[in-house]
Amino acid sequence: MNTFIHNTVLLSTLTAAASVAQAAPVFSCCATDENYVGRPDDHAPISIMGDHTHANGAWMASYRFMRMDMDGMRNGSERVSANDVFAEGYSVSPESMSMDMHMLGLMYAPTDTLTLMLMANYIETEMDHKVYSQMGANMINNGDRTFTTNTSGLGDLKLGGLYRFYLEGNRKAHVGLSLSVPTGSIDKKDNTPKMGGAANQQLPAPMQLGSGTYDLLPSLTYVQQFDHWSYGAQANAVIRLESENDNGYRLGDSFGATTWAGYNLNEWVAVNTGLNYTYTRTLKGSQDEVGTAGPNGQSVTTAFNSNYGGERIDAIFGLNFYAPTGTLKGQRIAIDLRLPLWQDLNGYQLETDSIVTIGWQMAF
Repeated sequence: MNTFIHNTVLLSTLTAAASVAQAAPVFSCCATDENYVGRPDDHAPISIMGDHTHANGAWMASYRFMRMDMDGMRNGSERVSANDVFAEGYSVSPESMSMDMHMLGLMYAPTDTLTLMLMANYIETEMDHKVYSQMGANMINNGDRTFTTNTSGLGDLKLGGLYRFYLEGNRKAHVGLSLSVPTGSIDKKDNTPKMGGAANQQLPAPMQLGSGTYDLLPSLTYVQQFDHWSYGAQANAVIRLESENDNGYRLGDSFGATTWAGYNLNEWVAVNTGLNYTYTRTLKGSQDEVGTAGPNGQSVTTAFNSNYGGERIDAIFGLNFYAPTGTLKGQRIAIDLRLPLWQDLNGYQLETDSIVTIGWQMAF
C-alpha cells in the first residue's frame, strides 16, 4: 500500500510535467502587479507550514492529512537488525511505526502585513515490536514474540502569526512566531509485555500525542517569483519553553531548513520539488512511568534518552492545483511526498521511510 502511494505521487508529478506540450502562459509575477489573481506556485509544497501570508481582510481554511511510515532500525547512519538491538541488552525492539495526522487550519489577515494562524490536529499512531527471544516471550508476553501498541486523540494546539516585513517587486519575506499549547495527551497507555503477561502500561514518548510542554515555533521565510516559476527558503525551530513536562521529561528542541522551487505548467497546476534538513536534540529527563520488561531489567529502546534525536535530509516532490476562476475559485489541492536521502540518528531508532501529505485550502 505504501509503495502504491509513493508511486502514485511520483507518477502524477511526471505525468503532469509531460502534459506541457504547449508553452506555459505568462503570469503576473507577483502580488504587487495590478491584475494579480494568484497562481499555483503561490504556495510552497503542502507539507511546509507558514509559507505564505494573506492580504488585508482575507481568510483561509485548510485541511491536511499526513501519513508517516517508519520501518527498520538504525544506529547512527547504519541499518541494524533486531538481533543487533537485543545484543545491546534491550528486551524489546520496535519493528515499524505509522502515524496518521489530520490537521485543521484557519488563517486571517487583519492587515496586509500580519496574518494570524490557528491549527488543531488529530493523531493516530501504531507501533509494532519484537521481543528478544522465545524464552523471553514465554516469560513476559505469553509466548508471543511480537506485539503492537496504538494511540489516538487530539494533538497539541498551535496558534500564532506571520509578519511580512519585506515586499519589493517579485521578492517577499516574513517572520513567523507560534505557540504550541500542550493539549495532546502524554498519559496514553496500552497493553505491553511484563512478567506473567500483558499489562496496561504507560507508553514511551514517541507514542504520546503531545509534548506536554509549551513550545515556541519561530520561522523565517523568503520567496521570489518569476514569470513561470518561483523558489523559496525557510528556517524554523521548535523550542521547548519548560524544563520538563508532568511526566518528568522534555522532548528535544529541533531546528530545520527547507528550500523549494515550483514551476507553473499552466494556470491550474504547478510541480514542485525541494530539500529539507532537520536536526533534533535528544530527550531530557526521565520516562519513569514507562514500565521495564525482560529478565535483565532493560526495556524497549524508546524508553531511553540516548535513543532520541538526530539528523535527516529529505527530498520533496509534489503537485499544487489552484482554481483561478469558476465555482472553485480560490481553492487549492496539493500533494507531496518526502523521501529521506540521509539519516544519522542518536542510538537505536526506527528509520523514516516516507511522509505523504495531502491538503485542501480555500481562501475567502
